[in-house]
Amino acid sequence: MNLQGTIRQVLMEETNQKKEGLLNLIKGAGLYYFTKDTGLSYNDIYKLIGELPREVKIQYLKDAINDLETLPDELDLTFITGSIPLYENDYWQMVYVESLSNEDNVLMVHLATFDDEGGVDDFNTIDEDDIDYEILDTLVSEISDKLQHNRN
Repeated sequence: MNLQGTIRQVLMEETNQKKEGLLNLIKGAGLYYFTKDTGLSYNDIYKLIGELPREVKIQYLKDAINDLETLPDELDLTFITGSIPLYENDYWQMVYVESLSNEDNVLMVHLATFDDEGGVDDFNTIDEDDIDYEILDTLVSEISDKLQHNRN
C-alpha cells in the first residue's frame, strides 16, 4: 500500500488510534519526507495530532539539509526562507538563523546578528542538544511553511 492509502486508512480509525497511527507513519517516513509526499505542512500535522516529539523535529531539519543542501552537509537558509529571526539579544539586536548543517549526523544551527549597516556583528552556533523548544519549533514551522508555499 502506498503512503497516501495508508494515511486514508489511519484517518478512518478512532481519534487516539488516528493520532498514534499518523505519528507512527511520520516517524517511519520522517516528517520532512511525509510533508513532502503529502503536501501537508508542519502546522497542518500539528493540528491533526498535536505536539511532535523533539527527535522527529530534529530529524526533519537533518532531512531538509540532506535534501536541499547548498554546500556539502549544509543548508543556507537565505536561499529558501531568508534568514529566520529568532529573538533579540541583550543589545536589542535581532538574532537570525542563517544556515543549518548536519555533519557526522549532528545538527548545528548557525546564528548571526547584524550591525546597523547590515554587516555581520556576531556569529554563534548551537548544536542539537542545546536547541531549545522555541527555536526548534520556529525552524521546523518556518521551513515547512516556505517549502509548502513553494509547492502551491
